[in-house]
Amino acid sequence: MIQPAKPVRQVASVARALRIVELLINEPEHELGITQIARALSIGKSTAHQLVATLAAHGFLDQVETSARYRLGTRLMEGGAIAGEHVGLGPAVTPILEDLVRRVGETSSIGIMASHEIVLIHRVEAKSVLRVDLKIGTRFPLHNSAIGRVILGAMSDQPRQQLLNALNMSQEERDAMTVTLGDVRKAGHSIVRNIPVDGINAIAVPIFGKQGEPIAGLVIAGPSFRFEPKDFAAEAAQTAQLISNRLGSPKMA
Repeated sequence: MIQPAKPVRQVASVARALRIVELLINEPEHELGITQIARALSIGKSTAHQLVATLAAHGFLDQVETSARYRLGTRLMEGGAIAGEHVGLGPAVTPILEDLVRRVGETSSIGIMASHEIVLIHRVEAKSVLRVDLKIGTRFPLHNSAIGRVILGAMSDQPRQQLLNALNMSQEERDAMTVTLGDVRKAGHSIVRNIPVDGINAIAVPIFGKQGEPIAGLVIAGPSFRFEPKDFAAEAAQTAQLISNRLGSPKMA
């Protein structure tokens, strides 16, 4: 006879914190105030405020700039992107990347956002003796890399501005980056030369998830003396679209 599973003893405060996250996911506007949260959980406003403050302190919630309401934070975006690695951005896309590398002759990689950095999670190397040699797990600045810029550019305005506000930049630098990201959004790709790695040029395009949100970036990179990124914009976009389609995205890359 199959024995019924033993009930799991839950930590009440953790369960309540997770319920807050669930409430915001299911809320049509994805924003709630303390009073609404307290009412939904049948707890006091003081307790609700403590739970929300703790989640916000760890980046799982963000306060809306123009009100006392809260929304899902950037740490949850990162978790969603990392989960994407296990549902289609890992070895399953290797044949697609291998085909791209055969056609362009340069190393191609996929990276995701983690905190305020980009982390490479998958790559296929070019056959050339002189090639970009960056290992899986390599990290780059979010705002100073091709993948970072293309993910930021493809984001909706509010989460993008949240991330920019959290970066160690002057207001002048932030304003200039906002203009750059607007250009990236219009072009559909990001091109960098000699940053963040000297002697390397790169072009990146966004990869979209099931909800049409940018969850990763595809980058082609090569030595600056021979690699002209804009020549490979169409190849990069076509490949990113294939991967986005595999992930069930309704959006065109």
